[in-house]
Amino acid sequence: MKIQESESLISTNEEVELKEILTPLWTGRWKILFFTLVLTFFVACYLSLLKPSYRATAILQIGSNKPANTLSINDAFNESNASKEQIQTQFELLRSRKFAERVIRQLNLVQHREFSSGKYNSKLAILEKIGARDSVPSASDIVAQFQKQLSIVPILGTELVKISYASFSAELSQQVANQVGITYLQYQDEIHSASKETTSQWLVDQLEELGKKLQVSELSLQTYREAEGIVDIDGVVGLVAAELTQLTSETLRADKLADDLAISYQSLKKYDGDIAKLSELYEISNHATLLQLRRAEEKVARKSFELSQRYGPKHPKKIAVNAELMSLKNRITQQVYDIVTSIEKEYFSAIERANGTKQRLAIAKKDYLRLSRLQNKFSQLTREVDTNKELYNNYLVRLKEADAMGNYKANFYVRFIDKAIIPKSQFAPNKVLVIVITFMLAIAFISIIIIMRELLVDTLNSRRKLDNFHEAAILAVLPRIKASTNQRKEDVYSTDNRFTEAIRTLRTALLFNSEKIPPKIIAITSSVPNEGKSTVALHLARSFSEMEKVLLIEADMRHPTIAKNMNLNQHRPGLSNLLAKTHQINECIIRDKSVKLDILTSGVSPANPLAFLSMKRFSMLIKVFGNFYDRIIIETPPVHAVSDAVIISKLVDSVLYIVHGNKTKREQISSGLRMLKQVNAPIEGVVINHSENIDTDKYQNKYYTERSNIIKLAARKRG
Repeated sequence: MKIQESESLISTNEEVELKEILTPLWTGRWKILFFTLVLTFFVACYLSLLKPSYRATAILQIGSNKPANTLSINDAFNESNASKEQIQTQFELLRSRKFAERVIRQLNLVQHREFSSGKYNSKLAILEKIGARDSVPSASDIVAQFQKQLSIVPILGTELVKISYASFSAELSQQVANQVGITYLQYQDEIHSASKETTSQWLVDQLEELGKKLQVSELSLQTYREAEGIVDIDGVVGLVAAELTQLTSETLRADKLADDLAISYQSLKKYDGDIAKLSELYEISNHATLLQLRRAEEKVARKSFELSQRYGPKHPKKIAVNAELMSLKNRITQQVYDIVTSIEKEYFSAIERANGTKQRLAIAKKDYLRLSRLQNKFSQLTREVDTNKELYNNYLVRLKEADAMGNYKANFYVRFIDKAIIPKSQFAPNKVLVIVITFMLAIAFISIIIIMRELLVDTLNSRRKLDNFHEAAILAVLPRIKASTNQRKEDVYSTDNRFTEAIRTLRTALLFNSEKIPPKIIAITSSVPNEGKSTVALHLARSFSEMEKVLLIEADMRHPTIAKNMNLNQHRPGLSNLLAKTHQINECIIRDKSVKLDILTSGVSPANPLAFLSMKRFSMLIKVFGNFYDRIIIETPPVHAVSDAVIISKLVDSVLYIVHGNKTKREQISSGLRMLKQVNAPIEGVVINHSENIDTDKYQNKYYTERSNIIKLAARKRG
């Protein structure tokens, strides 16, 4: 519920702000309507003086794809279809200045009246003379005007383009629109013819040049072949490459074998002469012959051991076995030496083979590099010959095709879809549309001016400005008085019911202020004249008189208005006469017969009103009147005009500051309040008068418009 209430409050505030903005528009609605009609009238008059303009349109097709029946040899020189950029180029060509000059020459538009007359018709001779040119227009001016009136618009998503021309003459607009298309077709034919001749001559020149290049390249290739003796360079290079691969493998194997034998050779040199150490080497101990001899030695040694168990050392068998064993040991020693010699020889032989293989590999590398250079040079010359031969053949084919493609137009085609016809109705000026737009823009422009004026005026004419006003309290907002249609001249209290209710609201605010006792003596002043303080004082006194005995004193002796408003004699005795002791109180006070209200007018205007108001007699009169009346309301002069109000403010209980809501500047209000505050005047608050933009009580229109609903009470008899 709280959220809904807050939303309703927000919406209410927004409605109030919107109404405060729109109220000035409603107030000045007749001004807005008047100036709008005036502007619309002038625009309508101006439109009636303009010549009618006609527009004719022709539709041209600029295709980006070739028709199916188009003659094509190798897809028309291997060219692709026209691109979007090429089509756009054609559109810009149609808009170009050079193309416009060509159309103008063909139609002889330089002498046409279209470019020498003005835009006004012959209704007013003066405007016709103003619109007409003093001299013959120049060619550049004609071209500029022609381009301005010509419109080239591509139709999106299609290959069509609209060619439109606007003119004061319907026939001329048709002629120009069609002539632009015709001229463009002629231009394309000329471009094709010139392009064909240029292309053919260019191909012939290129063929001659390419023939010379081909002869030179073939001669260079043959000379190089003979100089180097080249028959089959690719086969020779292949053989050398295979040999190079084989030698590389052999070199690697020879180097590996030499490295292995080098290790064995180093071990042999280390144990040179030591049979036992040499026999333990792997290369010697695993030799087959040596292994066989060692097995025989072991067999003979076992046999010797068996015989030594049976016979003595001098037994013949024992001696024979020992001799055999000794022979085997000598053979083993000799075999070790033979193996060492064999390894040494094999090592030196491996080194020689590795060196020889490396020398052959180096020679093969030199041959391969030399042949590679020959092959590269030969390939380069061969490629040059092949390239020149291919180019020569291609250009020769192009030349043949160019002769065969005599009727070929281009890689896009152009044709008329619709030719322009003579327009039957004008397209400009669109008087109805222009008048409607002018009417709407005038209303919007004048409305903006009024709204900006209201927002920029530094007055208290809106609720927003009232909320930002902090110099004094706002007691009431009084609407602008609207006199009733049946108001009698003698009935000064007959006003708008909303104003009457606003006065009663002000009375209630004065009586029921909880902070202090209701004021008995009230002074009413303002910043400058004509803010309605006299009217407010009169109606406030009348409102109080409905409940109590009230005296209204007109202390503005410089410009009195109450007596005039009440249709009284302005020279009758009043306050000035009472202060000058020329008349008695009963002669000066007027007793209103319709309401319980006594009025003391200003009387005869003295030479120095301030001196009269500064007299002690004036303050004594106020005290005396306070004994007989329940409420005393004093109307004083404006604060900025004279200092009368400042003097009177010291004698009252409350001061009401009247402000014209639409005229009084905020600076005037602030300075007037400062003057009163400097003398410690009891300022009750500010009353906004003549308000047009601030809606204080929306329900008042509903409940207080019908006077028949208001019960009129009879005036109470005076006691």
